[in-house]
Amino acid sequence: MPQSLILESAPAAFLSPVADSRLRSNVAWMLLGNFWQGLAQWTLVVALAKIGSVEMVGSYTLGLAIALPVLMFASLSLRSIQITDGLRRYRFLDFLALRFACSLLSIILIAAIACAGHYSKAVVAAVILIGAAKTIEYLSDIFYGLLQREERMAGIAISMMLRGTLSLCALAGGVWLTGSLTWGAVGLLASSALTLFFFDIPRSLGLLNLKPADGVAECVRYMDQFLRGEAHRRLAMLALAGLPLGAVLMLVSLNLNLPRYFIEHSLGLRELGIFCSLTNLLAAGSVMTSALGQGAAPRLAKYFEAAKLRDFRRLVFVLSIGSLGIGAAGFGLALLVGPRLLAIIYTPEYASQQNIFLFLMAASGFLYLGSMLGCAVTSVKCFTPQLPLFALAAAATAAASVILVPSQGLRGAALAILISAIIQCAGGAGLLRNAWKHSALTGC
Repeated sequence: MPQSLILESAPAAFLSPVADSRLRSNVAWMLLGNFWQGLAQWTLVVALAKIGSVEMVGSYTLGLAIALPVLMFASLSLRSIQITDGLRRYRFLDFLALRFACSLLSIILIAAIACAGHYSKAVVAAVILIGAAKTIEYLSDIFYGLLQREERMAGIAISMMLRGTLSLCALAGGVWLTGSLTWGAVGLLASSALTLFFFDIPRSLGLLNLKPADGVAECVRYMDQFLRGEAHRRLAMLALAGLPLGAVLMLVSLNLNLPRYFIEHSLGLRELGIFCSLTNLLAAGSVMTSALGQGAAPRLAKYFEAAKLRDFRRLVFVLSIGSLGIGAAGFGLALLVGPRLLAIIYTPEYASQQNIFLFLMAASGFLYLGSMLGCAVTSVKCFTPQLPLFALAAAATAAASVILVPSQGLRGAALAILISAIIQCAGGAGLLRNAWKHSALTGC
């Protein structure tokens, strides 16, 4: 029987007999999806470095550095609220409507920041187009939340692979044919839109056993309710619930991007392109840790809500050890064959950046562990306490960048990332410990 986008069915019973099998399947699918998307994003930067120029890589990185903090704040982490909303306090169209409104505001703000930055017209156009493409991805994220809540990770993974492939082909092809990053960014925007309208939306409607016409009818009904003021209170409550974690996500993004702002300001787009190319190699580990975290997040939330704290702690421990192991493996690889690897992947001039590469790989283990602990903290609905933690981490990153980037260049930026990652790990562990102590299952 078809479900409704407005009045959704009650949550399913906790842990079916095939729960463990589904968990393994979900992790496998997310590993595949994250691997493919990460590979596509990594290859995209490599293609820009080879087909275009280091400056072009810097411009692309600048676009992401401007757009992502804005979008992460505007996302309000609605997907996290979706997958932890076991009692179905909010409706799917509540999440979609709020995300759509925030996305429109995000595009305006991204364009304003780009225009105020005194960049060339080509860079401004590329930044706005990259921001628009990422905004559409954040609309897809709401549909991912619906699939993830039902532990249907296959749909998310396929979408990620499809978008990653189309984005790589469109952006690299546009740059190769025209020699312009702007046209490449147009292709990036088109690929995101195609994935949303021709895969994400139909797949999600299929999960609810709804035909496209039924989905449109549900949206019309919801709009009528909104105009009559029936949805305003829910949307306001949802926005307030998401504000703390939206601020946390913005600070997380700023932690990664603050050194890039200082590099662009002090050293220029070329050095920013080199730094981005080096940090891009951390994506391999991020792919695996993201897959593990996203695949396990619904199960962690269910364990905690059901007071299965022993199972919760065991799963967090396994995920944490895995994250550190991935980071250690990456550092060992960089130590043994770093210069040769950089020369093969990019160009021989990158081989001279081995020292910077080692610092970044040393930070990677802490970054991966911090990300995993963040997934666990979010799964127990510990939203607001994360805000001061990441504010502290962002402040430390900014202070380190101010002091170290002008004096030590790219190595200073790498050290700033390492300092921030250590702070995030320590804080995440502390928040989890506090959640275990207060296991009345009302959040943190």
